[in-house]
Amino acid sequence: MSVEVVAPAGARFFFALWLPTEVAHSLHTVAGGVVGRCGGRLMREDALHMTLAFLGEIPERRLEELQALAATVSLPQVKVRLDRLGFWNHNHVLWAGSKNALPEIAALADKLQAVMLKAGFLTEVKPFAPHVTMLRKLLHPGALPDLAPVEWTAAEFVLAKSWRSDRGSTYETVAHWPLQEVVAQV
Repeated sequence: MSVEVVAPAGARFFFALWLPTEVAHSLHTVAGGVVGRCGGRLMREDALHMTLAFLGEIPERRLEELQALAATVSLPQVKVRLDRLGFWNHNHVLWAGSKNALPEIAALADKLQAVMLKAGFLTEVKPFAPHVTMLRKLLHPGALPDLAPVEWTAAEFVLAKSWRSDRGSTYETVAHWPLQEVVAQV
């Protein structure tokens, strides 16, 4: 699905899996408990996502081409399970991820990155670290709480843009494409 996009100056684009409302609410509640104890900047509940491919700034003249290319990518639906919290000290981020590798999600991200690399929207393929950023600017989280597992089947991927404002980063979904249902073999 193609949408006309007018990007604010300095907007950055990325492909992502957006979290369903109930999953986002659950993670936001957990993050709210951590921020209440340790500080940091809580991500907005409606902005929680898992980035598949970060593209950076894209010239407006190439946005239509980008969306047309994304529409040609056939990717399967994937089950997503988030069951652990982690903290990256280098950028002060609290994130939710999975205790076990997520090979189907990594394969989805790798395929999408490969297509974008070939078309010149990326200059390199970066290792995929499946996570959902929940808090930023967290100096020291202390002991992290256990995360009750949350799961969903991702049925679509989105092209989103972000830009900085006086309230932090703002996210907007530009377009979305369905992921293909996996038919069980009998």
